[in-house]
Amino acid sequence: MFKTLLTRTLSGAVFVFIIIGSIFWHPMALSIVLLIFTWLGLREFFGLYSKAGIVRKNNIGIIFGLVVYALITAWAFSWIDAIAILAIFPMVFLLFIFELYKKDDRPFTQIAFQLLGTIYVAIPFSLYHFVHQYPFGGEPNFEPWLLFGIFVLIWGNDTFAYLFGSSFGKLPLFKRISPKKTWEGTIGGGIAAFGIAWILGTYTQTLDHTTWLILAAIIIPTAIYGDLVESMLKRSLNIKDSGNIMPGHGGVLDRFDAANFTLPFIVFILYLLA
Repeated sequence: MFKTLLTRTLSGAVFVFIIIGSIFWHPMALSIVLLIFTWLGLREFFGLYSKAGIVRKNNIGIIFGLVVYALITAWAFSWIDAIAILAIFPMVFLLFIFELYKKDDRPFTQIAFQLLGTIYVAIPFSLYHFVHQYPFGGEPNFEPWLLFGIFVLIWGNDTFAYLFGSSFGKLPLFKRISPKKTWEGTIGGGIAAFGIAWILGTYTQTLDHTTWLILAAIIIPTAIYGDLVESMLKRSLNIKDSGNIMPGHGGVLDRFDAANFTLPFIVFILYLLA
């Protein structure tokens, strides 16, 4: 028991150090870290469905996802104009052409999962840069405290939801997908998230209190849904963890389930309010 707890604590500390360290170091450091996580996440995603016999091993899906990540990241860095993102559309239809040359009984299933992997894994990872370099974009312009604050809100919400749920939880939140999640835990995590948002608004000098509270109000439900969606994925494949890259914590998809699901909503609201 102690050895398991120690392993989980050490691997979690390394994970947090890598994420937070890259956020405060430089946008390029973060982009490299997230590129690696994107690659690992795509490998996990396609590996799970390949092992289940739903799709074949999918190098094309991994490459497609990495190219999409690179294009969106380059746009966030202001290295390319937004019009270059339109290259994604002909790339999508290239997937159909590639399948013509593959001997597969379910080519459209293959294409569907190639697109799903990019939507579920690659695109969310690329969106972190729009928070890190908010609101102007470009490599010299980055605000580490904003992205750090988003992670703190997500992790704080999750941690206090677990603590409150373990201590007081009785009413299941979504029993069919995640029997251990409770309304009591959700409420406790939400209260903590609003408290953290107020602290961030007071001490980080990034956004005002109102904006931080709005972000907390978005993070609370979307983080929960992100966790539930990943639980749904694992239940559909009858697995416990998406991978084992982080001992005691599972895989990349397990660690970023809430954050990656939240980021599209956060980016949309931030730039809507900018």
